Amino acid sequence: MDQDKFTNIYRLPTALQIRIGRWQQTFNGTSDIVLHNAIEVRNKQFKRPEFLPTGWHVKPFKLDDISITHHGKYIQTAMRTMLDRKVSYKRVYLSRVPFEQAEPALHDYKLEWIKKHNRVANKYNQIKKKQFMRFAYEEVETLYPSIPKGEFDKALWNKLVISELGPAKKFDNPYFVKKACF
Repeated sequence: MDQDKFTNIYRLPTALQIRIGRWQQTFNGTSDIVLHNAIEVRNKQFKRPEFLPTGWHVKPFKLDDISITHHGKYIQTAMRTMLDRKVSYKRVYLSRVPFEQAEPALHDYKLEWIKKHNRVANKYNQIKKKQFMRFAYEEVETLYPSIPKGEFDKALWNKLVISELGPAKKFDNPYFVKKACF
């Protein structure tokens, strides 16, 4: 019985239990009929719009969550490149631009990046959730675990970036931001 591990469904000695975050529900019995009912209830929870499966989504950034750090000769903010989502840092050297102009410009730069990133992330999350739900519905039909471990799909992300924002040639930075004012 240990070989059939369903996502968010746990076998207890005399029952099955669904645990998703803080929500849980217990079903008495361990038969296939009980398992079928548990999978159907679990899938109803999965369908809820606020449910984003771990490993299957990209977390959107909050617009007010912009951190700019001061490092003496420069200020910087952490960002991800649009293609491949690699972590990098956008720096503005204070020898070129005074701090009073550099900080608001870097803030606006990151704000534009967050809006574009979230636009792509929302599309990505919709597509990945549909894929995830197909696996979940397959489990109802077969009573066999079929939801694979979620991983970031770099090819899908890059395809969405290009379709939503345009080709990389259109921009002079890896963040796909137009308003580079420094």
